[in-house]
Order: sequence, then C-alpha cells, then structure tokens
Amino acid sequence: MRRKSTMKIARGRLEEDRRKSEDVFEYQRVMLFVLPLLMVAVLVVGVYFGYLSYTDDFVDTKEFEQSSVSDPQFTDDENKELLRVVSSATPVGEDYVPQLSTVNGVEVNTLMAQDLELMLLDAQSSGLNLTLVSGYISYEEQKEKYNNAVAEHKKLNKSSTVKAEAAVKKTIPNAGECEQQTGLLVKLSDGSDKKFSDTPEFDWLQKNCVNYGFVLRYPDKENTGGLSYSSDLYRYVGREYALSMRTYNLNMDEFVRYLAYQ
Repeated sequence: MRRKSTMKIARGRLEEDRRKSEDVFEYQRVMLFVLPLLMVAVLVVGVYFGYLSYTDDFVDTKEFEQSSVSDPQFTDDENKELLRVVSSATPVGEDYVPQLSTVNGVEVNTLMAQDLELMLLDAQSSGLNLTLVSGYISYEEQKEKYNNAVAEHKKLNKSSTVKAEAAVKKTIPNAGECEQQTGLLVKLSDGSDKKFSDTPEFDWLQKNCVNYGFVLRYPDKENTGGLSYSSDLYRYVGREYALSMRTYNLNMDEFVRYLAYQ
C-alpha cells in the first residue's frame, strides 16, 4: 500500500510538472506573438508624437475663426497676379499700377490688405511690435531710389557706372524690375535698429506668416535676379500657395518654376 501511495504521489508530481511546463511554453508562445506587436505600436506612437512636436515647432497650426476672416476667392487673373515674378527678365511697364488699399497708412495691393491687417493685429496680440514699413512703390519712385543708390555707390567707392549698378542691383532693383511695384511685397520691422532676423518678430513670422498667405520673399537661397537674402521682405501669395511652398520647401521663384512644369 505504501508503494502504491508513493507511486500515486510521484505520478501526481509529474503531471503537475508537465502542466507547469505546458503553461510556461504557452506563455512564451503568446509573448513571442504579442511582443512584436507591442514594439510596433510603441514605434508608431513615438513617430506620431515626434511628428506633432516637429510641426508644432515649425508651424503654428492656429485655426482662424470664420467670423474674423474668410479666404478670398481669387479669379484666374488674380491668381496669376499673386504669382507674378518681377525681375529684369520679367519687368512690369511704366503704366502698371495694381488696385491699391491702405493699411496702417501704407499703400498695398488690395488682394492682400485684409490678411496683412489681420497678421499685424495678431502679432500685436502676441505682444510683438510688428510694424509695416513700406508696401507699394511706383515706377518713378523706384527709378529715383535706384539712381540715387547707384550715384552714392559710385561716389563712395569711386567705381564705374557698370560696377555700381551690378552692386546696387543685389539689393535695389531698377524701375520696372522691383516686386514692390505689385503692391504685394511689404517691408516689416520691429520698430528698432536691431537686425530684423535677430528679433522675436522675425521668429514669429517664420512660424506663422504662411497662415496669412505670406512667404519670406528673398530667403538665403537662389533668388530671382540675384537679389541678396533679406529677412524683412515678405511677399503675399495667398494662403494656399504659401502653405504649398512651405510643404515643398520651395521659395517663390522655385515654386513658380515647379508649377510651370506641371
């Protein structure tokens, strides 16, 4: 009897050990299936939140209240005007004058007046002193500005007219070749003597300008007519085009060439 009892106990222990082994094997099999899924889920969540963090730093995804402003409905002619590139290769005539409105005492193209005014007000609401310095300039005004700059350069550097014009054209186009004649290019400031690219106003514009339809016209990359980088000149192209330029990381000149090949 004792022997039979001992055998039953041993058999019971073996059964229990076998069940435990099976349970461990089943757990390991489940974990081999579940762990990869968990790792993929963690990776997807990490990428998603990383993308949100990136877009928050790069673009302020502010939503505009429909009651405050509505997207203008541009005609084909107005769309062409928004993407008009003015340069020595594609000048405007002496008789070219766009439809103008006044914003903060400065004449600008009517196409952008509403969005420009809203951008300035929102910057002010954010505690910034974003100031509109200049907008539309006439053919005659640009001609006088250019000629004066050439004469001054010749006087200061004792250079020829050709060399003076080559130097001046990097920052001041000749009459008919200046995009401010469209009234869609504005010069902005923080109201101080500081370099604009070193101001909080510039940082705010870098994040938010596309929400109002503006892009930095002459960034630190290839620009029409060889114009130099300028941190305070912003061009209105409309919100749809502005957001597309940022999405594709193209300046206005590159974007216009891109559309030409579509």
